[in-house]
Amino acid sequence: MPSTARHITTPSPQDRFQRRLGAGLTPQAITSVQREADMGRMARWADLLDEIRQGDPHLHGDLSKRELSVAGAEWEVRLPASASKREGNRALRLCQDAMASIDVRPGTLGLSMRGALQHLLTATLHGRSAAEVVYARDGRYLLPRELYAIHPRRLSWSNEAADWKLYLYDETTGDTPFARFPGAALDSFQRGKLLVHTTRTFGTYPTREGLGRAVVWYSAFKRWSVRDWLAFAEWSGRGMRVGKYATGRDPTKPARANDEDVDALHDALDAMSSTVSTVIPDVTDLEVITAQDNGVHAELVKLCNGEMSKVVLGGTLVSDPGDRGARSLGEVHLRAMYQLLAWDAATLADTIRRDLFAPIVRVNLGDRAPVPEIAFNVEPPEDAKVRAERLDLYMKHGLTVPASWLRDMEGIPDPAPGDEVVGPQPVAPATKPAPTSTPATPKRDATMPTGDSDVSDEG
Repeated sequence: MPSTARHITTPSPQDRFQRRLGAGLTPQAITSVQREADMGRMARWADLLDEIRQGDPHLHGDLSKRELSVAGAEWEVRLPASASKREGNRALRLCQDAMASIDVRPGTLGLSMRGALQHLLTATLHGRSAAEVVYARDGRYLLPRELYAIHPRRLSWSNEAADWKLYLYDETTGDTPFARFPGAALDSFQRGKLLVHTTRTFGTYPTREGLGRAVVWYSAFKRWSVRDWLAFAEWSGRGMRVGKYATGRDPTKPARANDEDVDALHDALDAMSSTVSTVIPDVTDLEVITAQDNGVHAELVKLCNGEMSKVVLGGTLVSDPGDRGARSLGEVHLRAMYQLLAWDAATLADTIRRDLFAPIVRVNLGDRAPVPEIAFNVEPPEDAKVRAERLDLYMKHGLTVPASWLRDMEGIPDPAPGDEVVGPQPVAPATKPAPTSTPATPKRDATMPTGDSDVSDEG
């Protein structure tokens, strides 16, 4: 564990000029980049995935929805069930303080804690992600204070030692932050210096992890289709202008046009692309041909969007509402998405516990202290109608619940004195009428005579 604040992953000038394919995005280029990635050289593959994400709003939206649903969820730092509170209270407080104290320092490229979580979850697409931790002393304890993102292009796989390892790698030479650590294996850094999150989407070849392999082609097909669609829209809007000139074969038409007339016709057609009027020789004829859209481009774009949504979110109706009457199917797709979110939350929690909590506890409290764990609340929102029906059923069977609990669950505040309220008003308990005043009647005693008849006549 580093004892001083040391920052090693500042962005290099190369990061500003990533090698983007742009118009060179062809099937041959994608195949070439994938072959490089299979060999462990992941830089161009990472750049390609960034490009398709930034250039595809649908894919970007689906990935952001999956990442931010976990990164923005409420979390709880707690002790494992097997740990005693006596041993783990200090460790618990240290880890809770660490999660709360990490924030962006003004004037830096650091990440907040939630920003770091979102960055780590980009491994969903890339298969790997990493962040650097910068520590500082807080009294007697050494705690993380800043987090910095490491771009996936700097993480490459190597099997030179007959064992796949992830390396911190930079292709540049010279005086760069990475020149001090060229090709350093990530497990060679001190524990706690780097947060490294990897996915096991397929569990086979490490360079093929992540969802990039499953979506890159559909995103490329969509890009090419949209490009052709735009060209078609431009051509259809303007129409194709066909200029006709006399050939001299038809005796009913003018004589054959000369070269000057043909050139003049070409110039007129070129001028019509930018103007609303032009002039043509009288020996020529002009025809405008328009085309009808058969919807093939829209269908292809819809197909590509749907396939990418299936890969990222587990269904299509999570992103698009679909036709009317598809509510039940949409609920099925929503449950599938939350299963994916639960998996993302569980794997991210393992990474945080291994690479952040464990080093904090070990360096400050020793090896015998228990390591806390973190849990993210990614439970799907419950339908209010279903919840109300269930509570009504419980109360019909005799269950009583405090009104404060119901208000907290629904987020309904208590009305302040004097507030106008709606809904049924509580009925005040009925009061018994006061008894009317009547003369007091003495209590009857068993030994007291009740009349003359009770007195014996002795003579």
